[in-house]
Amino acid sequence: MSWGIIPGTRNRLPLKKRWSGVLQASLGEKYRVIEECLNGRTTQFEDINRPARNGVEHIQMILESHSPLDLVIVMLGINDFQDVIGASAKDSAKGLAELIRKIQNISPEPMSKPAQVLAIIPPEIQKPLGNMANKFSGYERGKGSETEYLNALQGYGIHTLEASKFITLSKVDGIHLDETEHLVLGNAVARKVIEIEK
Repeated sequence: MSWGIIPGTRNRLPLKKRWSGVLQASLGEKYRVIEECLNGRTTQFEDINRPARNGVEHIQMILESHSPLDLVIVMLGINDFQDVIGASAKDSAKGLAELIRKIQNISPEPMSKPAQVLAIIPPEIQKPLGNMANKFSGYERGKGSETEYLNALQGYGIHTLEASKFITLSKVDGIHLDETEHLVLGNAVARKVIEIEK
């Protein structure tokens, strides 16, 4: 959902309308937001139809590319429930925890310590619609995902933000975010980033 696909299409929202772009605008020039979003990325699973979607597998390269970093914001999980992946809520939560653990153990030069982490807990899928219905026909494997994510991340000493307190998934496809939800989420994340910095 962070990649910014326009629900019901294969098109992408422009950067300024994606939540990461809204985050940058809201925070202002004092901050530099680096968007590292990939359509279909999973926490730790391989997609047989699309290469390089495994978050755990590629996180070190990503962090080394953008170092130094103060904060890494992770919003992953929904793609784990695609039929081609077939993960359960518990599987996905384990994947997210493994990804966070890896981030916390990487401090690429010139960083002297790992970046702080903010995990955005994605909303639970209620019902995939339109062109997402077949892709996520087994979406009920993800029931209880928000609770599973929060439970899995306990003890990691990271920051969390529950997206469902601010946004809902699109009424067009039930998986992605409408433009208005990107705006709301971007501003909510900005408030959280400022809170973390204090």
